[in-house]
Amino acid sequence: MWLLQWGMVLVAYTGINIYTGARILGLFRFFLPSFRAFIFWPLHILFYHSLILTFLFREGMIRPLRQAAMYSFPFLLYFFLALLVFDILRLVLRLLNRPPSPVFPTAGTGIALCFALIMMIYGSFHARDIRTAHYEITLDKSGGEVPLREPAPRYDSTEVPLRIALISDVHIGVTVDRKWVASIVDAVNRAKPDLICIVGDIFDNDIVMIRDIEGVAAELRRFEAPLGVYACLGNHDVDRITDILRGEVSLDGIFNFLDKADIILLLDEIELVAGRFYLAGRKDARPMGLSQERKSAAVLTAGLDKSKPLIVLDHQPVDFSGGEEAGADLILSGHTHKGQFFPGNIITARIYKKAGAVHYGYWRGRTAQGVVTSGAGIWGPPIRIASDSEVAVVDIKFGN
Repeated sequence: MWLLQWGMVLVAYTGINIYTGARILGLFRFFLPSFRAFIFWPLHILFYHSLILTFLFREGMIRPLRQAAMYSFPFLLYFFLALLVFDILRLVLRLLNRPPSPVFPTAGTGIALCFALIMMIYGSFHARDIRTAHYEITLDKSGGEVPLREPAPRYDSTEVPLRIALISDVHIGVTVDRKWVASIVDAVNRAKPDLICIVGDIFDNDIVMIRDIEGVAAELRRFEAPLGVYACLGNHDVDRITDILRGEVSLDGIFNFLDKADIILLLDEIELVAGRFYLAGRKDARPMGLSQERKSAAVLTAGLDKSKPLIVLDHQPVDFSGGEEAGADLILSGHTHKGQFFPGNIITARIYKKAGAVHYGYWRGRTAQGVVTSGAGIWGPPIRIASDSEVAVVDIKFGN
């Protein structure tokens, strides 16, 4: 079945390649009639597949070329969609016996190229604009007098027993650098959280690709939260993608980095925080290159005091039902990026609805609740369109 699906994707991708290439070649020939196709097509095919090449030759590529290649797929996607709109309009005009001017296709190609370029510029700036999403959650269980510490001064007058800053999918690496991380830390600290939770994909596969890794760790140490900074790992949290190909993946570099950054890592582990509520961190459901076993939610939570609230950190929102059955009161996830750029948000919404969760925002089951954040960084193309880079602030009140 998967061969058929990938075959259909390949046929569609090739068709889009030919469709857009023919239109660009036509635009060139409109201004340069003698322009040769044999010069154009190899360059066009190389551009179309440059994103794939960045992953195959990740460490050997010159950094500016790699960054430019990251824009190739979304650029051609929006170029294709704009061309499609113009061609549908041209067809409608013909059906209405109002055939467009002969230069309409050429003009449409030029406008579609401009549209795609504008989307890339907008998406690049928007991705770096860290927003804040707010959620108010009431848990049925009592958290007691949760803040057994000096309360964090609020930036507003809202009085809540517990404020969590939720971060996911930072993907620290080539694109998300120290400056980007600093802006995330600043956004978190402005919220004055009691507890910071990072739900996976802290890194973008290759720690060796991080420039100024000591500086990045220093930025993360600036987090301010009286109850600490906790994290679970995501599917991209591996030391080296080249090691994945050799089947020799390790997590030692990640463990050392998080220790330097004063981040407490929970790998299928549970911590009793402030003596009042449990915080569980699950291993990722499908980590790249790792064949690790992860405990079921029921096994992980067996033996806990069920009268205390249980908050679960789980990178991928694919086991909300299992967490709920195991007694979780609140499940915090990321992974989806909310599709990162249109139409990805439509696709992820459908996928995670079928998985019994959501691709973004608030979820409520029979006894559990959940929040899925769109993430504070990016993966692959450094753009966001129809989604935000965000820090989620979750204000929690407890029942009696």
